[in-house]
Amino acid sequence: MIMENYKDKILISGAGPVGLTAALALLNNDIPVTLIDSYIDVPTDPRASTFHPPTMELLEKIDITEEMLERGLIVNKWQYRDRKKGVVAEFNLDLLSDITKYPFRLHFEQHKYAQMLLNRVSKFKNCKVIKNSTVLESYQDKNGVTIKYNENNSKTKSIKGKFLIGCDGGKSIIRQNLGVSFNGLTFEERFLVLTTSFDFKPYGFSGTCYISDPDEWCSIFNVPADGPPGHWRLVFPESSNRTQTEIFNDSECQKRIQDFFPHPNSKLYNILHKNIYKVHQRIAEKFRVGKIFLCGDAAHINNPLGGMGLNFGIHDAMNIAEKIHLVWTKKKNEDIFDRYDRQRRTVAEEYLLAQTAQNKRDLEEKKTDERIKRQKYLSEISKDNISAKAYLMKTAMFESTKRAKEIN
Repeated sequence: MIMENYKDKILISGAGPVGLTAALALLNNDIPVTLIDSYIDVPTDPRASTFHPPTMELLEKIDITEEMLERGLIVNKWQYRDRKKGVVAEFNLDLLSDITKYPFRLHFEQHKYAQMLLNRVSKFKNCKVIKNSTVLESYQDKNGVTIKYNENNSKTKSIKGKFLIGCDGGKSIIRQNLGVSFNGLTFEERFLVLTTSFDFKPYGFSGTCYISDPDEWCSIFNVPADGPPGHWRLVFPESSNRTQTEIFNDSECQKRIQDFFPHPNSKLYNILHKNIYKVHQRIAEKFRVGKIFLCGDAAHINNPLGGMGLNFGIHDAMNIAEKIHLVWTKKKNEDIFDRYDRQRRTVAEEYLLAQTAQNKRDLEEKKTDERIKRQKYLSEISKDNISAKAYLMKTAMFESTKRAKEIN
């Protein structure tokens, strides 16, 4: 085994959007960072793309919002629809313009965000990015943390650091090494995502739409792609036991979209990408164990309805980076890391998991009376600015951000 000895640094397992956010925040404060990830290049398959207002405010601290705004797609309205009735409620985020300079959702694909950050951190002399590497294990002692990893199928190597941030996803090796349980559930159905170049906006669809139906709900949203009008992603539930090959059959995918919205020109949709994945609602029992911290999907995973998962991960990253800076500069002792656990785990339970679970229930509700009741409620509050603003404060993550700050 090859042992690498570096001066004090922060180790980050996972160079995805969350790990890179933490890295840039640390590097901006002159704290050395080493990131490790299995990829050779940033994965470009469709993943998250929504950035909520409080997240944009946080990201001002690492000076990336201007580029995001230049490259992203501003969505200031979102719709809740019924598959048969059409629009039930439309919420205008302009109602939040008195409390934020970002009264909208910014749609900016996760891989573009990650690549942008990777480009920036790579310019720092005190940053090292180790790619094409598999983390094997991690352990800690009173002096710091050690990671053992296999780089490019070569000999096992080891690297030491003062602290370790685990941003290595839902199957986190760091979390597993700590023996931290990941409590929650995995939904029976999978989510099918179809990406098309067809522009739904001229037909009354806002940049984000949630369409309820007791048999087959749908979520649809616009992403920037290579420029206007961008691409549109449609998310459907897939409850069968069919294989991926069967589900991805061209005629089957066409039928899914045509049944949802028959092509106005009686043409086939240009389907650019197909993806299917399992969906979970889980949270780690601890976000901190000694000198090791869990962030993003390593700490919590949820269904994507509402676009909150990536945002919560970014909030995790900025939170722990700030606390590491305070300890690094000896302004605080390591006890402050317990506050990271209290703040982030609490809001993940109270807001992230709760809100995304409610979003899913809203779309799939099978009881007619319950569905009508919920739709009536959403319709009524959307028409009253005071009620609509209060609702948006929750769905746009202002409430969870405020709650986290209140936790000592």
